[in-house]
Amino acid sequence: MIKKFLPLSTIILTLLFSGCNKDNENLIRGKWQLRHIDMPNNNQISTDSIFYSFQLNIFELATLVQGNDFSAEKTNGIYTIKTDSIFMTVTPSYMGNALKSPYYGWHTAEKNFAIKKLDHSALILSCNDTIYTFRKF
Repeated sequence: MIKKFLPLSTIILTLLFSGCNKDNENLIRGKWQLRHIDMPNNNQISTDSIFYSFQLNIFELATLVQGNDFSAEKTNGIYTIKTDSIFMTVTPSYMGNALKSPYYGWHTAEKNFAIKKLDHSALILSCNDTIYTFRKF
């Protein structure tokens, strides 16, 4: 009797988890404004000039720079979502921008974030005990 339910339960669980992945992909699309970064040493960095944009497995990181007029330093790459994490890879030609921004926290071309919260208005990502809190822009 149990052998009959095992394949059915496996199919149901697969559908449930793949449904969550699709929901996360739909919810993350658009532009997110980074509000603050909580560091492991309990320091908090506040910002309002960093934006992460996600669309069809392509992301853009943009930092507004004040000068004579506002411009943006941008970094592009690709991303994939797997259940409760997002894996991002910076395009090699943009690696210099990713490395020099203290707000991004990039040290290599790839970064894996755990998705702590994702809904229509809030996104909270975690990487190496650093928490990134965003609002939908």
